[in-house]
Amino acid sequence: MDWPGRFNDCSNNRLEDSEIAAIMRVAAADNALSLAAGEPFGALYPVGPLQESFSKVLSSDLPIWGYSNTRAGVTGLRRWIREWMRRDGLVPEWVASENIFITNGSQEGLSLLSECFLDPGATILVESPSYPEALGVFRKFGAKCLGVSLLPDGPDLEAMETMLAGQRIKLFYTIPTFQNPTGYTTSDEKKRRILDLAKKHDFLIVEDDPYRNLSFEGSPEGTYLHAAGDDKRVIYLGSFSKIIAPGLRCGWVVAPGEVTEKLIKLRVMGTLCLPELLQNAILDFVAGIDLPRHLKTLSDTYRRHRDALSSSLREHACPEGLEITAPGGGFFLWGRVPWIRNMTEFAYFAIRNEKVAIIPGNIFFPESGQGVDTIRLSFSKVIPAMAEEGAKRLGEALRKFRILQQERKPE
Repeated sequence: MDWPGRFNDCSNNRLEDSEIAAIMRVAAADNALSLAAGEPFGALYPVGPLQESFSKVLSSDLPIWGYSNTRAGVTGLRRWIREWMRRDGLVPEWVASENIFITNGSQEGLSLLSECFLDPGATILVESPSYPEALGVFRKFGAKCLGVSLLPDGPDLEAMETMLAGQRIKLFYTIPTFQNPTGYTTSDEKKRRILDLAKKHDFLIVEDDPYRNLSFEGSPEGTYLHAAGDDKRVIYLGSFSKIIAPGLRCGWVVAPGEVTEKLIKLRVMGTLCLPELLQNAILDFVAGIDLPRHLKTLSDTYRRHRDALSSSLREHACPEGLEITAPGGGFFLWGRVPWIRNMTEFAYFAIRNEKVAIIPGNIFFPESGQGVDTIRLSFSKVIPAMAEEGAKRLGEALRKFRILQQERKPE
């Protein structure tokens, strides 16, 4: 059977393997200590309260067994999200529950928005580096991703203005708060200036904000969505994955009504609807807990993990050339090793030789050949005892890899 000849152009030419997943598979097979997993710490999953919420919904008379009549998501959950975001000052006045669209994780939101807005050949602007699984979605729909350099306070505005002067941009994709992979946060001042550029050059902004509630040092900066006010060119993505549990696969989109109407049509043509059992259980959970206390527990725990890994790395790995920056929230440390010229090669070397897993930073850049000396380290699942051992292994891997590199040099 000639399967390649039967696949369409997208399946043959525009689908990408997840390099992160590939490294994670090798790390698991080698039983490596992981400084790579960008996912929540399992001990923080609120299993007991979630079980109670699911039991309550299962015992109720709610219509959870048939097809959902609310294709945008359970109305009560959408109202709760709107009120939560309003209290936190994240949304402008025009946002109502009708502007909230529940998704199967924010990844589905990215896919639906791409299907809604991107034609093959469209050019979009992304942060460089950025989340590779988002870049893969955009490329699946035929988009060309142009990277604008990301600085600690947000995108390089001069570079962005130069790029906008030369071509038509459909949208700008950004993770503005404790970004994956850098941990950087875009300042409110830069958000305002980028919104001015969006008006001038007439492009949309897709604001992906899953790490907002994991702040270690006070309240994070505001949202593009709120700053835009009545200029409805910002579409916001939120997620419960990082603050409840990723296995729930529940996120949301905030968008103008014209956009949510299209998203509903795309859903009907795809998955029909999402399970109401899940959404009602999440609603019961979030409405019944002390949410600020829950979020503080998460932030306090991840801050301790960050501090432990940062301190251990400075003791054991930085003497071997690692340079790191510690974020104010989220899951990730971003760094570089200036003498390394192929971080992907080093990543597999570290797994095989020292049983420690990292993610090479070059896979986060939209253009090949960039970030070859950069590295992403995740502290989210790394307890202090693991941090010490992981940093020692990483330092030893760097020492041995440097020797290997020196031996390869021609005499």
